[in-house]
Amino acid sequence: MEIISKRAGLVLVTLILGGCTSSTQMVKNDSANVKVQEYGDLYFLQMDKDPRNIAPKAIAEFQSMGFNVKVVEPGKPIEGAQGTGFVISPAGHVLTCAHVLGDQKVATIWVAGVRYEADLVAADEQKDLAVLKPRTALSSDLKPLSFRNDDKFSIGADVATIGYPLGNVLGNSVRYTRGSISATSGLKDDPLQLQVSAQIQPGNSGGPLFDQHGIVIGVIQKTLNPVRMMEQTGGALPQNVNFAIKSFVVLDYLKSSNDALYRTLLFNRGSSVEELQKSVARVKAGIVSEEFEKKPKLVARVDYVSMWDFWYRFRYFAVRVFDFDTQQLLFIAGQGRDNMLSSEDKVFQDTFLEVRKALNRNQ
Repeated sequence: MEIISKRAGLVLVTLILGGCTSSTQMVKNDSANVKVQEYGDLYFLQMDKDPRNIAPKAIAEFQSMGFNVKVVEPGKPIEGAQGTGFVISPAGHVLTCAHVLGDQKVATIWVAGVRYEADLVAADEQKDLAVLKPRTALSSDLKPLSFRNDDKFSIGADVATIGYPLGNVLGNSVRYTRGSISATSGLKDDPLQLQVSAQIQPGNSGGPLFDQHGIVIGVIQKTLNPVRMMEQTGGALPQNVNFAIKSFVVLDYLKSSNDALYRTLLFNRGSSVEELQKSVARVKAGIVSEEFEKKPKLVARVDYVSMWDFWYRFRYFAVRVFDFDTQQLLFIAGQGRDNMLSSEDKVFQDTFLEVRKALNRNQ
């Protein structure tokens, strides 16, 4: 789940809150159609650096409002974040990207709309590949997807992918996109990747990339982050610059990690789109209950810069709160520019008074 990059977020905070004359200000997203009183769980995104030890105080504030707060360490996926996988063996093994699972050794998968709990049986963070095994047998009519076992990739060749992008926004139906091979190497000419133009969104990671015959030629891995690229290039936004792990890399990994599994794989057998979509899995790290799926959840993060001038005060301080499912920014509260008469304690207290009002937690 990508919640606005830190630098872009701080620029946004300064622009929005920078005109305030009082110590703190609240700016709401009036277009967000949510009912704040329904939220019970809140994910707190831990800061990379917290020199003034603000995070524990902020977490305590949210807890005092009655939220069940779960702290997410920097760089770690949020529990319940979604990816894609696909069935690769008659026994029901599911292949996905390792980064979809993070540190989790278990996962929840949905294949053809049926929920299964699964265990991690193999993972390689460097290759970014992982294999899951459902605890119960999959439906007998599901077919493993077939791999192409060569390394012949041509620029301009038609490709497509099926997966579960932005599932919490678009829904839990499988999505199909087409494109072509833009380059036979990836980031910085990585020979283990393909660059493709098929549209990729958060949630596609781990899904199959297949050729015009419905044979798997890669595993969707990543897309360039538009906000970060805009910062680095001075305003240019990349479009459809996406990457997949080549099939021979996947096959080498499967053979070395589990030869018995490798011997059950299918090769060079075409499949229709209808057949492909039945064997693609929606993947979530950890054991995720159906109740958890339906429950509305918040995501919050705090950013600040502090300085010393007779006493500690914030040059700026911002609490941003998002809806987990839609990733909509609900509001920003805080101080957007230096106020010489303010103090850290005063800004913190005033900001969380605003947060309480916005979340209907005044008591």
